[in-house]
This record gives sequence, structure tokens and C-alpha cells, in this order.
Amino acid sequence: MINHTVCKRTSSNHVSGKPVYKKKARPNAKLEDLPQDVLCTIVSKLPAKEISRAGVLSSNWRYICGICFYKLCFTGAAGCSRDSFERDQYCQHMQKFINYVNVVVQNCHAKLVEEFYVKFEFDTMLLDHLNNWVNFAVSSRAKSIAVYLCPIIKRRTDVDRYLFPFHLLNSESNMSHLQCIQLSFVSFRPPSEFRGFPSLRKLDLEFVDITIKDLDVVLSNCGNLKWLSLVRCFLNCELKLDHLFSSLLHLTVVRCRTTRVELRVMKLVTFEYDGGLVPIVLRQDSKLDNAHINFDKANFQDAITALLNGIPSMQNLTLHITWQRLETQFPLNNTGKFSHLRVLQLLMGVSLEDIDKFPFSILRTAPFIEKLEIHFVGGDNSWFVKKGSGRKHLEQCEYNYLKSMYMTGYKGAIGQLEFLLHIVENAPALEVLTVDMSQWLYGHPLYKKMNLAEQQHALSAVLCKSMLSSKVKLCVM
Repeated sequence: MINHTVCKRTSSNHVSGKPVYKKKARPNAKLEDLPQDVLCTIVSKLPAKEISRAGVLSSNWRYICGICFYKLCFTGAAGCSRDSFERDQYCQHMQKFINYVNVVVQNCHAKLVEEFYVKFEFDTMLLDHLNNWVNFAVSSRAKSIAVYLCPIIKRRTDVDRYLFPFHLLNSESNMSHLQCIQLSFVSFRPPSEFRGFPSLRKLDLEFVDITIKDLDVVLSNCGNLKWLSLVRCFLNCELKLDHLFSSLLHLTVVRCRTTRVELRVMKLVTFEYDGGLVPIVLRQDSKLDNAHINFDKANFQDAITALLNGIPSMQNLTLHITWQRLETQFPLNNTGKFSHLRVLQLLMGVSLEDIDKFPFSILRTAPFIEKLEIHFVGGDNSWFVKKGSGRKHLEQCEYNYLKSMYMTGYKGAIGQLEFLLHIVENAPALEVLTVDMSQWLYGHPLYKKMNLAEQQHALSAVLCKSMLSSKVKLCVM
């Protein structure tokens, strides 16, 4: 007798007559259901890079990362300064502030801190506490540390400052997470063996005591730096750095008493400079999107020549010369052109001694300009009202790509009107012409030599009689 074994398929997972074992059902528990302390403990064991990756996996992970990171911000009470109180009262207020910060820091011990921000008036009684708070932020793996201090004696910068504790950053693990540093009224003096911040993306220094050598050490290993801002950091020398800033996108240099600005960058997007007329050299292959330049005292020839030599590849330029010296003629020694410039904004502040001079030949350095803005600013309301240059001082130049022009601070001056006519006659592609007679760029009231409506009517009549094309949209406000 032959026995036949019959295999009955009881599951799609049953293969070749092998028995099927049912898997145990997983408990319906989610990670986010765990207590917050447990979640934070788990997340704290992960490297910062892995935490960032986990945060993009799902909304649940974003929630977990969100509740496990603290953003701490401490600011002194408004009006709480030594000038406002007697010494004893001032000490009481500061002690109250210190106690509050210490309590919060103690409660956040062993937690993950994403941002640590503190702002108050600096006093030596806070020195030890500041060191403890910075140590807490570093040990908590804060991505951003901001210490904004201000001197007790206002408008004094030659007093003692808080010395940033570089000794707390004595290991690479303490620096690997740090992405943003913002400091004000701090002495930033790294030791010579310091190797920089490998993960730093933003460095913002204001009224910081630092030398060019210190700055070179700090930035020596910042390959990921995207934002660098130096405001009133009195270097009193050249700001020249030999490092290649391959990731730098934004650069600000304001009132740093530099004699030269020179950096090697690859893809800078925005550059802002405010200070004396100095050589500016930004060595990069790509075009600079935006440049905001404010020179203290210069004539247009020197200013434009400096920019042509240093940053000729910008696309949008805002140029303001605080104390302008104008020339009747504008013979540029440099024959270069801003071949990439498309938008030009000029802030004009002209004094009485310059009323018979005309600066606008600057436009011939920008043959491909598409948008022009001219804003007349300054405290003198009477300049250029009855006097001014005529078109005879303007060399023949066509603006074949100019489509839009906007002028503020128009006051019926001969020089202003002559320049408008010059543009109308030499800009065949012009589409929009806007003249604002009611206000300056910053909202200062105009000193009117005639009724506003009369000025508008007179200007419109003159322009309409000129070679203004019918396709041009004229707006007189």
C-alpha cells in the first residue's frame, strides 16, 4: 500500500510542506508615546548630524526633535542700567537676572539646547556667571551661541570687555555642533593653537576686540562659513585673508577702520561695505548679486574706479557717498565697464558748493543697465533749486537697455530736469519713468519752492514736449 502525503497550503508563506509559524503581533506603541525625558535621553545619544537627518524622516521625528531641543533667550529688563539706578538698586536688579538665568540653566541640565541667547549690560560681577552659561551652552551642544553685551558707560569702547572663554572649546567634539556665533562688546582672542570652527556657518561680530591675526586664526578652518559680518571691529589695518571662502554667501564690513578689503571667495551673493574709500578686492569667478556701498567722503571718479578695479562683476549696486565731491567733468581714468550691472541705485547728498556740477556721467560705465534709481537725500533743502548743469556737460551716451527710471527728492532744479531730459532722449527702450516730488527716500519733507501741483504740471508739460515716447508710462507724484 502506498501512502500519499497530501500537503495542504494554509498560508502563502507555507513552502514545500513546511509548517507555518505565526508571527507575534507587534505592540501598537510609538516612539513619540514615550515620556519626554526618555525621548530626550535617546536623542541626546545621537550625533548632531544624525539628529538632523532624523528630523526630515517624518513629522513624528520632527516633533520628537522639536520637543527635545530648547531655545533659551535671556535679556535684561529694558531701562535696567547703571545710569538709571543707584549702585545698590542696580546690583539687586542684576542679581535677580542672574538668579533667573541660573534656575533655567539648572532645569535644562543634561538637555539638548539648540540656541542660547543672552543680552544685558556687562558688569564684572557677572564674569563668572557668563563663563558658566557659555560652558552650559557648549556642553549642551548648542548650535547657536549669542552673547550681546553693552558697556556700562555709553559711547565708550575703551573699557574692559568680556573675554570669550576659548578654553571651553578645547576639544573638537565641543566645536563640531557649533554653527552660529554672534558676539557684541566681547574680546575675541583665540590661542595660537586654536584650529577654528569646522561647522561654523555664521559669524557675527559687533564692537568686538579682535586683531586681523586673531580673525585669521578663528576663520582658519571654517570651510562651511556662509555669513561673515564685522561691524565696528576696529582693525586699523588691511582686512586681507588668504583663505579661500568657498561657501561664503554674505559679507558685511561696517566701520572697521580698514585700509583695504581683500578676500578670496567663490560664490558671494551679497556684499555690504560702510566706511572710508579704500581698495576693495573680492576675487571670485561668479557674479556678485548685490553690493551696498557707502563711502564716507569721495568723489565719483575715485569711487567708481575703486569699484571697477575690485568688484566689476556685480549685478545690483547701491552707492551712497556721505560727503560727495562732484566734478563738472567726469573723465574716468579706468576704461573698464560694469558689464554685468543691471540695477543701479544712487543716493545723492549734494552740498551748496557743488550746485553747479553734474555727476551723472557715472552711467556710461554701466552700458547694460536696465533699472536706475536716484534718490536725493541730505539736510540742505535749497541746493540745485535755481542753478544746475545743463545737458551740454553730459557726453553723448545711449542707454539702450534702460527700461525703468525712478527719482525721489525732485525739486524742480535745473540740473534734475536736464538729467531727466537727457535720459528720455537717450533711452530708446524706456518703459517707465517715475518722479516722486513729495518725499525723499527716507521720508524727509521737501522744502517746496512752488505748489506741489504746479511742479507736477510743469514737469509733465516739459517731458511731454520732449522726445518722450508714447509707450513710456510717466508717473509724477
